[in-house]
Amino acid sequence: MPSPSRVLVAIALASTSLLSTVQPGSAQTLDPQTFSPTGFAVNNPAFWNFFQQRGGIRTFGYPVSNQFTLQGFGVQIFQRNVVQLQPDGSVQTLNLLDPGLMPYTRINGSTFPGPDPALVADAPPVSDPNYDTAIIAFVDANAPDVWNGVPVNFGTTFHTTVTFEDAFPDGGGSPSLVPLLNLQIWGAPTSQPAFEPTNRNFIYQRFQRGIMQYDAGCNCTQGLLLADYFKSILTGQDLPPDLDLEAHDSPYYRQYDPTRPLSMARPGDLPGSDLTNAFTPGATSGSPPPAGSTVAPRNGFGWGFQLHLWDLDPNAQLQMAGIVKQAGFNWLKHQVEWQSVETAPGQYDWSQLDNIVESAGTRDLNILFSVVNAPSFYRSADSGLAPADPATFQTFMQALASRYKGQVQAYELWNEENLSVEMGAGNVDPLQYLPLLKAGSTGVKLADPAALTLLGGPSPTGANIPGESMDDLQYLNRLYELNDGEAKAYFDALSAHPSGFAIPPDCTPATPECSLAPGWNDDASFYAFTRVGQYRDTMVAHGDGGKKIWFTEFGYDSTNVPVPGYEYGLYVTEQDQAAFLARSFQKALDLGYVGGMFVWNLNFQIAVPVTDEKWGFGVIRSDWSARPAYSALASALK
Repeated sequence: MPSPSRVLVAIALASTSLLSTVQPGSAQTLDPQTFSPTGFAVNNPAFWNFFQQRGGIRTFGYPVSNQFTLQGFGVQIFQRNVVQLQPDGSVQTLNLLDPGLMPYTRINGSTFPGPDPALVADAPPVSDPNYDTAIIAFVDANAPDVWNGVPVNFGTTFHTTVTFEDAFPDGGGSPSLVPLLNLQIWGAPTSQPAFEPTNRNFIYQRFQRGIMQYDAGCNCTQGLLLADYFKSILTGQDLPPDLDLEAHDSPYYRQYDPTRPLSMARPGDLPGSDLTNAFTPGATSGSPPPAGSTVAPRNGFGWGFQLHLWDLDPNAQLQMAGIVKQAGFNWLKHQVEWQSVETAPGQYDWSQLDNIVESAGTRDLNILFSVVNAPSFYRSADSGLAPADPATFQTFMQALASRYKGQVQAYELWNEENLSVEMGAGNVDPLQYLPLLKAGSTGVKLADPAALTLLGGPSPTGANIPGESMDDLQYLNRLYELNDGEAKAYFDALSAHPSGFAIPPDCTPATPECSLAPGWNDDASFYAFTRVGQYRDTMVAHGDGGKKIWFTEFGYDSTNVPVPGYEYGLYVTEQDQAAFLARSFQKALDLGYVGGMFVWNLNFQIAVPVTDEKWGFGVIRSDWSARPAYSALASALK
């Protein structure tokens, strides 16, 4: 193993003039804060000033550890970087991809270029008297903006990570120092650009301290959250199988063990280290951990994501649940295909759901299951996707709620039953749904009376097409009218599936010009909060105003690929998606009758191609990196 100083002390990247500038007497006053998406704070004044003057969250991501001691140095892990306190009180970032730390090329299914020995050897030495200019010239020569005809913008990304305004908020600094400050963040390039072998939409370039990724899907370039994986190596949590295999012989591998002295499994492998409370949110180094933590309440409001977890391996499921928790959200929604669980009458395969429930429970997340699609052996020629006998649905829901009693907090009873694609041709009628609702709710309450039952959310549509679709507001009114409001006794809250389309959340039908897209603006169903307000009026009119409405599916589609029926997504940028979702949560919180909101969707990009309409709604990319909406939603919780 290399010596601690070789591994942990960052290579000096700048001259004495730069170092004196990094520690100005005008450094910003410490304003430590806890970052709610992760629960960790930046309490060290040196780390805080460095964080602020190098771009903050934009550059580093959120802190994912407390400060702790690693091989004799104080360090703190952020999502993209690890910062280290030097003996003179200055701060540097670790060469995260050096041989002694994370020299790996396969992480979470992605394959990154390894170091190019010839390129590394060609880098100017720190002893070069003209190192400041020589190293930046080396970066400029080897970090291209265009590679193989593709606008990868690696050079531009390097030079714009830290801006002059970040580094010198009061002015007075020299612009010539900014490239060297960016060198502190990235280090020098250690590979040429390379395609992801399994997906040529992704192009990577390796640097000493990070990996840049160009994504053709969004025509954007960003740094990967590599330091998060260093934390995974230390803790063994959310550790992808391929990285687990590569890091197995590392001295950092699964070192964190809070049941042992110094919270270390093998302290002899990492002399001079103390991991006590390193990964306990709210704790400080050396202090006892707080009492058992739970999901922080948000005034009783449910903050949720709908996920795709089916068929993912348990480690991946756990990691995705961790992404929900990391955003500060407290609910996870997953759709349950009845036909995939009940494989023969009375025979159930619970394996996938067991893993999903365990992953959510490990992350202290509440669970909402939406149940759809009866097995073929329960259907008839004219029952569509529903069972011919609703009693079979009651039996299934009772078995489901019994197995997960106390672990699954809510059940949405079917999905968008005003559409034939969800109920089957010819079954788009509240008369068909009411028996299903009664049966499903009865089954849940018999097994777990404390679980919430939610009316299946109708799809927002103004189209009345016989046998295919019914206007959602008309559908809801008609359901309430059946048998003198019989449906009211069979759900605790009403689900809504409003869509943002290309309309900012504060717009109304009175301002159709608000729409970013030409069209999709001539009916109230296109205006999410207007439509939900109409649902509320309907509930009140039928004496059901004491119940909450849950947005169990809500999102904005942002894509560069036209999908028939969803072309409005072409007019919504990723930045629009981020701003509109964050604003929508704020609006929903202000409505006393809304109980929760679930983003459609978190991660369906890992499961569907860009030509699928679900792709554009995702806020996590297929490589598991975050779109801007994820950070905006996490920030909305502050």
